Amino acid sequence: MNKSYQYKIKDLDKAPFFKPGLEFSPPTRGTWTIAHTPMLIPDSMEIFVCPEGCLRGVVLSAAEFGGMDRFAMITIEEKDLYQGDLEALFVDGVKDILEHLDRLPACVMVYTSCIHHFLALDLSMVMKDLRTSYPSIDFIENYMNCTMRKSKMHFEQMTMRQIYAPLKEVKKDMHTINVIGNTFALDLDCEIVQMMRQNDWTIHDICLKENYQEYQEMSQASYNIVTMPVALESGKELEKRLNQQLIYMPISWDYQEIKEQMADLSKQCDLPMLDLSSYEKEADKALSLAKKEIKDTAIQIDYSATPRPLGLAKLLLEHGFHVTVVYTDTLLAHEQEAFSFLKENYPDLIIRATVDFRCRKMAKEEGKKEKVLAIGQKAAYYSGTSYFVNMVFNNGLYGFVGIRKLANLMREAMWYPKDAEQVLSVKAKGCSL
Repeated sequence: MNKSYQYKIKDLDKAPFFKPGLEFSPPTRGTWTIAHTPMLIPDSMEIFVCPEGCLRGVVLSAAEFGGMDRFAMITIEEKDLYQGDLEALFVDGVKDILEHLDRLPACVMVYTSCIHHFLALDLSMVMKDLRTSYPSIDFIENYMNCTMRKSKMHFEQMTMRQIYAPLKEVKKDMHTINVIGNTFALDLDCEIVQMMRQNDWTIHDICLKENYQEYQEMSQASYNIVTMPVALESGKELEKRLNQQLIYMPISWDYQEIKEQMADLSKQCDLPMLDLSSYEKEADKALSLAKKEIKDTAIQIDYSATPRPLGLAKLLLEHGFHVTVVYTDTLLAHEQEAFSFLKENYPDLIIRATVDFRCRKMAKEEGKKEKVLAIGQKAAYYSGTSYFVNMVFNNGLYGFVGIRKLANLMREAMWYPKDAEQVLSVKAKGCSL
């Protein structure tokens, strides 16, 4: 196991890249948390049943993005652990919260915590009681369980899966498709949306739903497109439960992979293939223009901006940009090809940790010594630059259109420096209730 917090890529063999231990979380607050993601379900409410220490973070998150009208909590105290009434506390607490509302929500996501599972809470009994008492509400269970950080399914994957749990089995429309697992709506200009619209298909995205009835329309889809790796389990579960065919199109910065993904989409949906030649030319043009303006400015990229930071580094390096650092702690399956390419062709590219406690002092001065263009909030923070693309979870970008728009965002970042402290302090970038 590697013991440093940064390496040249030529010195790395496999993930994880860095030794686990004491972790540091940089004050880059634009990424979404367990308190934000469920808010994507319109007309819903979330109730956390947790000890006070656990609740502090989520209640602050809810307050910071203005979600307190859809957030509630039930505090577990030490005496509750040995009195044997965790089930009663859970049920009575949820009912008390609901009875004090002016209007019942369409959906309630209830969160258990680690302590419930350590003490074997009878969750099935709890959920049965709540569903019987309030038949008009869709009660969905979720988990604020820190041990899931090291389990087979990470808590972020579980949360993303559960936000589609309220969808019900209905008659399917063969010309309707969902985009599953985004926190930002898929760019309406991108190739996927254009292919669907040109063939008069309906495309649903949870990020664009304004009420619960619209959200439930996603049940009618015959297909689900997943572009974010964290949502792959969501697609698998819906394929099994609702018989919605999964089409996995993970975010890519590789020209050939984008073409192959679009061809696969065309085949699976039995649609004419979209002519991508003009899209590719526009992407090339945008990258060329960006390179002329950015020149040899050092570029740093982090994984919070895109789930495929090594793939993005490969794209930019192949187009002449001066990428110097990638912040990523591990290697996703779809990044292996980019990793091998970079290791062979750009062996001195620096790979840095993002959570090692030594990171808090490691870079910060780089942006003062030379001009650095960062893509992502962590890269902006660690480099100390004011020139950065404020991108989180890919900002909904996809395909050649996504490449073109990112190139333009890079140019804008060079033109207009930002107040990094102010921008990075905004909780849950783009979170809309």
